[in-house]
Amino acid sequence: MSYQTAYRSRYRRHRRRRRNSHWGVLIALILVIVIAIPVAFHIVKGISGAIFGGSQNQLVLQMNNGKALLGDDVVDLGSAAPFRDQNGNAYVPVKPVCDNLEFSLTWDQATKTITVSDNKLTVQAQIDSTSLRVNETAQTMALVPRLSDGTAYVPAKEFCRALSLQVNDLGSGQGDLVVLTKSKKELKEDKLNEIAEKALEKLGPSQQTLQQTSVLMRVGSDKLVRGGQSAQMVQDGERLGAAVIEQDGLRYVPLKAAITTLGGTAEFDGSAEWTINYDGIQSTVRDNAKTKVGGDRVKGDDIKVHTDENGRFYVSAPLFAALVGRNYTDLADEEGTFAFTKGSLEGFDSQKAYLDTMKSALTDAVGGDIPEADVYVALTFDDGPTGATDTYPNGYTATLLEELKKRNVHATFFMCGYRIKDFHSHMEQYLADGHELGNHTMTHPMSRLTHLDAATVRDEVESNSELIESYTGQKPTVMRPVGGGVNDTVKEQMKALGLPIINWSVDTLDWSTKTDPESVKDHIINEVEDGDIVLMHDIWQGTLPGVLAAIDELQSRTDKTYAFVTVSELAAVKGITLEPGMVYSNLSDATVQAIEDGTYKENIFD
Repeated sequence: MSYQTAYRSRYRRHRRRRRNSHWGVLIALILVIVIAIPVAFHIVKGISGAIFGGSQNQLVLQMNNGKALLGDDVVDLGSAAPFRDQNGNAYVPVKPVCDNLEFSLTWDQATKTITVSDNKLTVQAQIDSTSLRVNETAQTMALVPRLSDGTAYVPAKEFCRALSLQVNDLGSGQGDLVVLTKSKKELKEDKLNEIAEKALEKLGPSQQTLQQTSVLMRVGSDKLVRGGQSAQMVQDGERLGAAVIEQDGLRYVPLKAAITTLGGTAEFDGSAEWTINYDGIQSTVRDNAKTKVGGDRVKGDDIKVHTDENGRFYVSAPLFAALVGRNYTDLADEEGTFAFTKGSLEGFDSQKAYLDTMKSALTDAVGGDIPEADVYVALTFDDGPTGATDTYPNGYTATLLEELKKRNVHATFFMCGYRIKDFHSHMEQYLADGHELGNHTMTHPMSRLTHLDAATVRDEVESNSELIESYTGQKPTVMRPVGGGVNDTVKEQMKALGLPIINWSVDTLDWSTKTDPESVKDHIINEVEDGDIVLMHDIWQGTLPGVLAAIDELQSRTDKTYAFVTVSELAAVKGITLEPGMVYSNLSDATVQAIEDGTYKENIFD
């Protein structure tokens, strides 16, 4: 083999060795990079998380909200929403906290013990116990963990700080938030403000903010809820409220009544334009729906107006939202409830659910055939119905209903079941004529309900309600105990049955005089005042002519106007809700004020 050939052979072997060496270095370098990238990523992530609060290092929870903010992402807590106890202490659901901040959680069902660990740290606590163990060190908490609807909650500050978390409790002024951070570096005020601002954008307003700034209304109700309190929408010079209406799928708000109730003004120029002043902003609305708020034109397919047959001017709910500087939110329930809120609630289900809890205060408006009057009186009749008599061959109660209808008078009839069984041909007429169904027990026990046990009291009333419903299609909405006798047992059973207890403030004594219509008339015309509830019985001969004579005389007076209504209509006129199990003897202005102030005392006798 020649020298050149041998050299080339050695050169090729050497080049192969060099090439193989290069490949080895390259492969080794690639392996180093592959290994180093995730390590470096975790190092950088850990450093940035410690400094800035990374995706798994910071959890922001909002009281009573089923969602939380993990880094920049919204996470679902399900039904495990954090809450505050009656003293304002924040409680957080331990499992979602551990899941999102990557702690290990163990739950011992038998002992109701929570064990949370992270590397070398273990924290242990027990439901309803102040004992806290951090590794091997025993400590005592001021608050105890709680179990609610199968979810374990821990005191945010004490328990989470034991996990070496930084805990910042931001009160209602900053969205009612609790910020949990793994960072050792203290979060300064400006950083917390930044966190709160971002959280509110993604989680929505707090319940307290909603309560303070939102207005709630409902179709068919003349009430609105503002600041958690209900108020009746009434125009100047009127006593009856103005209700929200619906036409062609659009809700309409009574402009003047609603704006006035909210503390603003709405004045009509007598021609075509309303001027509204609310919260320092002046707006105009014309009868063709052209609207300007603060000088800027408001447009949209839902910007509409309506004038009813009585000349009352309404604006669509979206238009009203523009006038009061709010967003219109439809709560999408069967009742037609909606809200005006600071900011949109689109996607914020917890906030919508909270507003939904306040709608019970939006009671139905008084019926449209109730006139404006100076004096409202509730007429009530006990012990009936009564069938045909020599004087009233078509039926005593049926004749009374016919005469009340002629006079546009409504009344509440507290019926006894044993009499309904004998006299029921007229039963459908009660509701058809606008009267109210009342329960006066099945057998009218002369011992009164106060001398009966709870089961018997309940059966006396419940069986009668079912009987009345079988003839009228509706159960009674109020009840009157025999002789007006009430004790705690009666109150408890009526509360369970959903029935307010109605007694009286004017007794005509028809049960004593029986056949004296003049006595009935005199008691009514001489004693009734605004808010009175009048006791009568549609079984005595003197009652029917006596009450009709009193109605005729009072309706003919020119010094005052009188309206005769049902008990529930009287409550609606007065703007209050009759509560089941509560006793009401009258609904005078003084009584209504006491109810609103929380100082009302029931007049109870057995």
